[in-house]
Amino acid sequence: MSIKPELVERCEGGYWMHSQFPRTEVDSEVEGWVSKNQLESHFVFMESDIDEDEHPAYERYFHTGDPDFHDWEPGKPEGQGWFVGGIYETEAGPVCAWLRPISESLKETFLNAHKQAVKAAYDYFCACDVGDERIQASEVYERIRTATRIGG
Repeated sequence: MSIKPELVERCEGGYWMHSQFPRTEVDSEVEGWVSKNQLESHFVFMESDIDEDEHPAYERYFHTGDPDFHDWEPGKPEGQGWFVGGIYETEAGPVCAWLRPISESLKETFLNAHKQAVKAAYDYFCACDVGDERIQASEVYERIRTATRIGG
């Protein structure tokens, strides 16, 4: 992946764009860029991310019409590897485009599946009677359990 996280230094109004993020309002162009760069995207809109009664940026932006949302800190999606692609304005209001390499979500999927496999192998081992089948189940369980260890 050639797209790397960059230091986010927002302007006085709260805007910021990654140097490689496409400068376009066409969703399909952004989606194409995300796909081409093997990224996953998640868009967090200020309107649904903060409480309108408790956050001054909401009042300023949506009620007063002031385009300043510098004090909005966008909520980060669950999972590892997310970084900011841009914090900018859309027709629906301010949005934060979060990005991460597709490999991060695949890694999460793999590790979750591995945990399930370890549990299933252990349950199988426990269900086996003492003897050859239990010995084989023990060996399978041990191989699965240690399969994600780095360096042996």
